[in-house]
Formats: sequence, C-alpha cells, structure tokens
Amino acid sequence: MTEKAEELVFETTLDAPPEKVWRAISIPEYVERWLQKPADTEICVVASDENRSLTYRWRDAADSTTPEDSLVTFEIAPREDGGTWFRLTHAPMALPAAANSNEPMMLLAA
Repeated sequence: MTEKAEELVFETTLDAPPEKVWRAISIPEYVERWLQKPADTEICVVASDENRSLTYRWRDAADSTTPEDSLVTFEIAPREDGGTWFRLTHAPMALPAAANSNEPMMLLAA
C-alpha cells in the first residue's frame, strides 16, 4: 500500500473569508477551540505559507509506547463569492527502516 492510499483528505467550501479561516487554523488558541485534539497529542508547525497552507506535525502518544506521527495540512484559497476553498489532508509519516533490516518501510495510520 502506498503512502497516498493512507492519506485522509477532506475538501469543502466555507462561507468565511480566507483571512478568518487562516486565523482559525494558525492561532494556537483558536486551533485548540475547534480542533479539540486528544489530551496526549502534540502539534507543531512544520511548514507555513501565509493565507495559503499550513502543515502541522501531529504526534499521538496515547495508548502507545511509540508515538505515532502524521502530518496535517490545511490548504485554503479565496473564492469569487468571498468564501474560502478548504482542504485538510491527514497523512501518516513513514517510519524509516533500520539500516540492517530487510523489512519494507511501514506507515503508521493516524
């Protein structure tokens, strides 16, 4: 199975202008309010293109001795009607195989 097959993608349009959507996905207090991440989950920004895209590393340590990492990317664009095109992609990060391993690389599901 390829990494692309493991991605979860959600795409929609929003009635809010892009600037308002950007604040909701980029200001920590707002992200906490609407994202409602689990208590044992850490997020940190790994890439940002203001008012266009934002990628967080999502580390879920709940019920596991090995944290599971994934990337959550938000993409936004203005629409002619004043609203916003919105895409959320949640993709597992590939685990590197040990140098002496003959095993194929594994992907973690988020």
